[in-house]
Order: sequence, then C-alpha cells, then structure tokens
Amino acid sequence: MGCCQSSPRRNSLSSRFAPAPRVHGESSNAISADAANVAVLPVESHRRRSTTLGEQANRPLRRHVWTSKRPWSRPDLELERQEFFDTRVTGQPDIWRALRMAIEIMPTELDTAQGILDAAGITLPTGDLADGAYDERGNLYQMPEHVVVDPVNLVSDMEKTSARVAKADAETVEESDALSGKQEEKGETAGTYTVRARLSDRGGRDVLVTLTKEQKVEALAKKIQEEAQLHDKVKVRIAYMGHILKEGRTLYEQGWKDGHVVNALVSQ
Repeated sequence: MGCCQSSPRRNSLSSRFAPAPRVHGESSNAISADAANVAVLPVESHRRRSTTLGEQANRPLRRHVWTSKRPWSRPDLELERQEFFDTRVTGQPDIWRALRMAIEIMPTELDTAQGILDAAGITLPTGDLADGAYDERGNLYQMPEHVVVDPVNLVSDMEKTSARVAKADAETVEESDALSGKQEEKGETAGTYTVRARLSDRGGRDVLVTLTKEQKVEALAKKIQEEAQLHDKVKVRIAYMGHILKEGRTLYEQGWKDGHVVNALVSQ
C-alpha cells in the first residue's frame, strides 16, 4: 500500500521543481549577443589607441625660424634649392615633389602647404620640415634649413657688402695658394685643374680638389673623400646639373665647365 501512495508523490515533486523548458532560439540569440559584445569591445579600444598614437606622431605644419651664420640672398637660396631637389636619388620622387611644392607655398599659405603634405601622406613628427618628414612607408626625408625656408637675416644682392666679397676672395686666394703648394709638393705640372665640391652631409666651406684632365670621376670622388676626411666605408657620388656622373668618364666628357660646382652625395 505504501508503494501505491509514494508514486504520485514523486511525480508531483518532480513536476513542481522541474526546470522550465528553454526555447532554442532565445538561447542561441543570447549566446550570440554575448559573444558579439565580447568581440566588439577590444576592437573599438584598439582603434581608439591607434588613432591616439597616429595623432602623436604627426604634428601640424609650422614655419621654421632660423638665423644664418652666412649671408644668403634670394637668388643664392633658389639656386641651392634647385640643386638640392634636382639631385635627390633616394626616396620617392612624388614625395620630393610634394615637399618642394609645400616649401614654395608655405611662407604665404601655410594651410595650403599642410593640405599638400596630407594629400601625399607625409607626416611631421615635430611639425617642422627642418626636423625631417616621413612618407607612408616610414622613409625619412631630411632637408637642410636653407632649403626649407629663408633665414630671418636674408639679404639682397645689393646688400652684399664689399667686406664679404673681399673675405671670400681672400679665402679663395688662400685655398688656391694651398693647392698650388700641394701641386708643387706632389710634382704636379700643367694640365691640372681645380674642382669645387659641395658635400650633401654638411654646411660650411666647400671642398677643393685638383685633378689632371685625364683623371676620371672615380678619382674625384676618392680625393673628395680624403680631403673631407670621410670614413672609408662612406660612398661618395658626384652629381652635376641634376645628373649622377659616370665614374668611368672625366668631368669634361660629361659636360662639366670650368669653375662650376659639383655636388658630392655622401651615403653610408
């Protein structure tokens, strides 16, 4: 009799405390929503961090202000800038063109210059072009101050005093005398000539070297390396009128004229 009474009781308790059935659709939706929330949060956080880092690495363009130790006239600066941009052999040509355009327009239209840099994907870590600029591939583009902007003590051609001219003449005579002395010491005879080279890695006075008319550009590069006391591992290439000269030919064979300055491009 006890067995007959206990069976309904167990059924009643089971029904009373049995868990409510779950709908399969609602469960799947809840799981999907939870998973989506977990996946989305880190992505949004990562995007915020990336944007912040990008903003820190690129500063708004600002004008560089500097005072030159030597007198610069506008024609001198324009010639120097032309030679600089015409002799770039590393980096992307379109980036150099964008930098040149921005530099030319920056003195009067800073916002337009900034737009040119932005369109080319150029970033400025300090906002100052004289401190270097980067393209989207991370390549660094460096430019000297006199290429980036005019100095505050810019002078006109008429303001070049006779004292400055006399000083330059005296230095030239002194250098010529020194070269003549070296030629005599080395037993050099007629048929030699002097070349003035402007190094790309420094400012200051140019380097003067003497060659025979038969010596090739390779010999010129070697002499510049010795005269400038450059490291043996440094590579020197000679550029003239926007072209890299061939080492196996003379300067005259490649169109060089007496008295013209050549560019000595120094690289590691």
